Amino acid sequence: MPDPRERNADVRHDTEDKVWWLQHGLELEYQFVELCKNQLKIKAEINPAKLDSPTAPDLLVGGKIADLKVQNTPFFSASRYSMDPRFTVTFNRKDFERYSSQYPEIVIYFWVNWTQLAWKDFRVQKLNAICKADFSQIADQVTSGTAKEHSYIHRQGDTKGNAKSSFLLDIRTFQKVAFLPD
Repeated sequence: MPDPRERNADVRHDTEDKVWWLQHGLELEYQFVELCKNQLKIKAEINPAKLDSPTAPDLLVGGKIADLKVQNTPFFSASRYSMDPRFTVTFNRKDFERYSSQYPEIVIYFWVNWTQLAWKDFRVQKLNAICKADFSQIADQVTSGTAKEHSYIHRQGDTKGNAKSSFLLDIRTFQKVAFLPD
């Protein structure tokens, strides 16, 4: 089994660079809105509150507050938690705590598009799909212990605001919105 402290060199950018990921995330949010409008016929827009706060929930979808989680790299070692890496997404504990107190009615969209299909001995099949879940569904999995929690070794001393752990979720338990072409 690979050393869990070893970084995945194929990840697009340093996973600890929060400022870069916030900017990149904003670009993906605009792409998602265009995808919803032009291909999925879903009424989505960027949340106007993001003008004042870059960490505000990302979207309004059908008039409801929503957040977008885009994941391009599978959690390859999900099998250590008895999960299938192809269908495992991560959900930060920090987001879980914030949504629990501030946005319990939020809808979470997961846009999974595996651009990396192998790392060391791990392999997954291609997947490009959008799923959604009411936050209450995620909260039920977390509070029941169904969602396993993974701590990030490289973030234990983090002072940049990165999440130190994430819950592992199986997207097959969520509502399918679209399967997208490769």
